[in-house]
Amino acid sequence: MTEVVNADIVVAGAGHNALIAAAYLAKAGKSVVVVDARAIPGGGVATEEFLPGFFMDSCSTGHTIIQGNPVIKDDSLGLISQYGLTYVDPDPVARVAMPDGEQIGMHLDPQKTYDEFARFSTKDADRYVQMLEDWDNAKSAFATANNTPIGWGKTLDQLLDALPNGGTWRRRRALSAWDVIRHEFTEEHIQAFLLWEACQTFGSVDLPGSGVLPYSIMGGRQKRSWTIPLGGSGKLTDALVGVIEANGGSIVCNTQVSELLIDSGRCVGFKADDGREFHGKDGVLSTIHIKHLVDMAPKEAWGEDFVYGVETYDIGIPLLAIFLVMNEIPTFKGMSAADTAVSSGLAQWPLEVLSQVRDIRDRKPVTESAWTLVATPSLVDPSRAPEGKHTVKLLVPVSHVAPYGAASWDDAKEHHADRIIDYIATQVPNINSSTIETRIVKSPLDIERANQHMINGCAHGGDKGVPFAGPLRPVPGWASHTMPIPGLYQTGGTTHPGGSITGSPGRNAAMVMMRDLNLEFSD
Repeated sequence: MTEVVNADIVVAGAGHNALIAAAYLAKAGKSVVVVDARAIPGGGVATEEFLPGFFMDSCSTGHTIIQGNPVIKDDSLGLISQYGLTYVDPDPVARVAMPDGEQIGMHLDPQKTYDEFARFSTKDADRYVQMLEDWDNAKSAFATANNTPIGWGKTLDQLLDALPNGGTWRRRRALSAWDVIRHEFTEEHIQAFLLWEACQTFGSVDLPGSGVLPYSIMGGRQKRSWTIPLGGSGKLTDALVGVIEANGGSIVCNTQVSELLIDSGRCVGFKADDGREFHGKDGVLSTIHIKHLVDMAPKEAWGEDFVYGVETYDIGIPLLAIFLVMNEIPTFKGMSAADTAVSSGLAQWPLEVLSQVRDIRDRKPVTESAWTLVATPSLVDPSRAPEGKHTVKLLVPVSHVAPYGAASWDDAKEHHADRIIDYIATQVPNINSSTIETRIVKSPLDIERANQHMINGCAHGGDKGVPFAGPLRPVPGWASHTMPIPGLYQTGGTTHPGGSITGSPGRNAAMVMMRDLNLEFSD
């Protein structure tokens, strides 16, 4: 006999956006069951003990963007006041080495960042101050648009039109990140630094629609740094699970959702590989990647337009991760360990970055690294490693196809990791065999195996360029978290406003579902 689990709301996938939506619904009095294929909830917001005593963020580490979401800013779910979530803002903010050996350090003190820029160009340093002021005046428009379901309020263009320089912002956000940087800054080291920062979300910085990234990322980091939760990225997940369970909800892991259950044209639940069925009396919420979701019901249930939109959806840029256990702090040439930022890295000159990003999109083998992150969260969070040891995460964008003539990334990953570490050592010489005690390499294939939402190692929910943003995300006509199948709702990185740790898709989906259920939404 089929085992059936009944609840008011059943949720397929336990990423942080799904958990945020589930937490709001549970607090509103709905019985909620969240189901996930992984052994632990959180999706890309997870901290795992890869080795005894060493806790590493398997995907996300920085939580800067979510600081502006009412979930954190107003502590609307009690994650901070009741469930122990604690954030720190590391200083220095960043240290980035250039191809010629020059470095730029960024600090929470804007004057120190100004002084770093001024070493290369006082004109560009002055422009940076203006950039921060301009973002301060515009950021509320972007925050309002991101934290409001599509169609519920003024469009972003309408919000920008209310600004004194609204036309400039409308043009700026439609440009590419590189277009904006090269128009507003002229010195190549500063351009390279700003483009390195703009690459943080693994977007196509050469395509229209990425133009706001230099402003939003620099503005956020100048104010809050690369904000990280003490104890690891998974502490956000732990707090959200705490809210759900405290309000009667439950989390079911190690359970693979295989198909949607449709009754009289309405989605009433989903079925798991083990035969269990999960029925939602009031609704079904999915955070399954839309590329997979569309295969869980007959194509005719979605409609031709929706299927076309899914087929043409760009999954984004893959990444490769190298996790290191080190007995020293990664230290840049000519600097002390105190100069190392939690968020450090190596930059390429802009045209090299653009060329590699294009090659990745074109599915060409790429052996260099357009952007290299050296993240050392144990600098400010000693709970992640035993005394005297450090956890270091190296992230690089890679192609969808394996380099070096390898048949797959399984065959190429260790060789590529060797190459990346040798490259990093040119600027951070103490990353070497004597300081690295252990390394774990995760190729795009490994990343997808660990989390099916990250198709081919693309961890940010899909490209956020013009064809995949705002009312076009994930599919034109279906950007407000409802789906073509009645009773089914969608959240997660494939929905507005996109991936990264923002919490906005989850909160927005909760607002839509609660409206449909005649529940009052309140932060």
